[in-house]
Amino acid sequence: METRIEYEKMILKDVREMPGEVLPQVVKIIHSLKESVLSVKASHKKREAKGSGLCGIWKDERSAVEIIRDIRLRRTGLGGRKVEL
Repeated sequence: METRIEYEKMILKDVREMPGEVLPQVVKIIHSLKESVLSVKASHKKREAKGSGLCGIWKDERSAVEIIRDIRLRRTGLGGRKVEL
């Protein structure tokens, strides 16, 4: 229990040092992390993972080749540069 309190103190110290404008993002990151941890714990019990929100999990009837073709067609380049895939 003592270790947990020390971690909480370190986390609060780091959060207090962050600029106010980034705090909403910090909250989202913490919530996402919490959901992923709970998801992993639940998957060990159920043997079925649920989406954590950290990764793109979706169902798609297309083949991998079709999905890759779609990604390549929708690429616009980075910062005005064209990217060869």
